[in-house]
Amino acid sequence: MNLKRKGKTPTPVRRHLAFALAILLFVIIVGVTGYMLIEGMSFTEALYMTIVTISTVGFREVRELGTGGMYFTIFIILMGVSAVLFFLAGAFEYVLSEYLGDIWGLRKMRSDIQKLKGHYIVCGYGRVGKAVAEELASQGKDFVVIEHDTLSFEQCVRDGYLAINGSATDSEVLKEAGIESAVGLVSALKSDAENLYVVLTAKVMNKDIIIIARSDEPGAEEKLEMVGADRVISPHKIAGRRMANLLVRPQVCEFIDTGVAGNLPEYHLAEHRVFEGSSLVGKTIRDCGLRDRTGVTILAIKKAGEHGFNANPEPETVIEKDDVLILIGTPEQMALFEGKK
Repeated sequence: MNLKRKGKTPTPVRRHLAFALAILLFVIIVGVTGYMLIEGMSFTEALYMTIVTISTVGFREVRELGTGGMYFTIFIILMGVSAVLFFLAGAFEYVLSEYLGDIWGLRKMRSDIQKLKGHYIVCGYGRVGKAVAEELASQGKDFVVIEHDTLSFEQCVRDGYLAINGSATDSEVLKEAGIESAVGLVSALKSDAENLYVVLTAKVMNKDIIIIARSDEPGAEEKLEMVGADRVISPHKIAGRRMANLLVRPQVCEFIDTGVAGNLPEYHLAEHRVFEGSSLVGKTIRDCGLRDRTGVTILAIKKAGEHGFNANPEPETVIEKDDVLILIGTPEQMALFEGKK
């Protein structure tokens, strides 16, 4: 969604104004030329008569009009009044879009935010928060950004994202962002203390929400996990590990990146949580026959309540409720899996 900021008048409004002004000038030129030819008036007299006629102010005529002049005046009145009204409509639209666009845009955006269900919340629109928003947008996910800084908030809106100008540490702002119906939250604020407060508040307001928090200082990760963060990410550590892995295992990194991002049509990496009632519950990997039926391969499985993954699980591994499966397959195979799970 985009708000129309001051000084950013939409192109159609400018075109309306330019077209209306052109019509008005054309009527004035026709009027001056007509009075000069039909009534033999001087340029000044013709211009005066044209402006008086178009404005309908009712001042006196500069001279007695003949029959041709009267009919021409009627024509100028009809054309001129129409042109003036068209121009005023464009000017009114310009004023509304230029000075009231922010108010209407904010109301529309609040209404859109209130309609969100099962969405994500991004706290902070710095470099990390912006990257998170871009990734969520590329995957077609619904989300709302909370940003305290006015300039960053306006940039977020210009980028086309739903946003709230407020502090993510404020429970009322989190409530406005739909924390109670959100499925995930990323706290990417610059201060570890602020991230700690956001995580604690969010977890109290929605105990089932998945929270990913940013951490910069040593020791902050443990505290963030203690108050409810499901994952704590240190951008500096991630960047360092990433660089090292690109040096040592570049092809592995490329394989994982393209699979997760879906940049290649050949395969996708995906995760699937096994819910109660699924046809997979209680079956072994061999018995469910996912590879034979859909072509999808189970790369790893994370058992409910456990922290680690069982990579390349044995065919006799039993799939249970709340297990998480890491899958790989083509888009067509994934679609077939979604239909048969």
